[in-house]
Amino acid sequence: MKQQLTTQSDIIQLGTILSFWAHPDDETFSCAGIMAAAVANGQRVICVTATRGEEGVQDENRWPQAQLPEIRTKELEDALDILGVSEHFLLDYRDGTLESIPLDEGAMHVSNYISEYRPDTILTFGPEGMTGHADHKSVSRWVDEAVKALDKAPTVYHAVELRDHYERFMKEADERFDIFFNIDKPPIKEANECQLCFTCSDDLCAKKCAALRAMPSQTERMTNSYDKDTLYQMFGSEAFVVAEPKWVFL
Repeated sequence: MKQQLTTQSDIIQLGTILSFWAHPDDETFSCAGIMAAAVANGQRVICVTATRGEEGVQDENRWPQAQLPEIRTKELEDALDILGVSEHFLLDYRDGTLESIPLDEGAMHVSNYISEYRPDTILTFGPEGMTGHADHKSVSRWVDEAVKALDKAPTVYHAVELRDHYERFMKEADERFDIFFNIDKPPIKEANECQLCFTCSDDLCAKKCAALRAMPSQTERMTNSYDKDTLYQMFGSEAFVVAEPKWVFL
């Protein structure tokens, strides 16, 4: 196994990071601490979001679906500002439609960002999409397709849940808030199986929780249900595994 990256100084080894996700808040739940740590290290972080998340209706009275694209876009901007991520791009596909986008079209977007920004690392979903969401799985396929034929490809990391963390915190949260709504269990790994197993410092936990709170249309029920210490424990661990190479046979 490659050296496990666990500390803020280790994050330097990720170099320039392309963070590629389906909906506003995917990036904050999955890798807010890593992105904020990288920014603090002076690394470049580029974040791409495929949709504006208009299907994520939690409370129609407070956050009407008709206004949700603008609401969630503003929330995402606020969250990324807290994390220090200044380079963000929206592909503007409709939420829930990514499965219908031709694979070569989706991969083209990833390839364009790779060509322009030359990332050393891509952070994204694994093939199961963490929650089983079809949009999440589609984004993962786009990244795989874009990098599989490159002579010098960025290292792709797939988000996973740590077994101990899942059993202690996220299993109960899932029962209350249906986090992993379209899958029986998220992808679960032991800590020693993860090439990137980052524990946020208290400062980074504070930033991550502030970023999550900046997205109340999606996070308010959850963030209001736990005290600060519990939130820090729930969201202070971020784990990724290196994507298995997809061999191309000619």
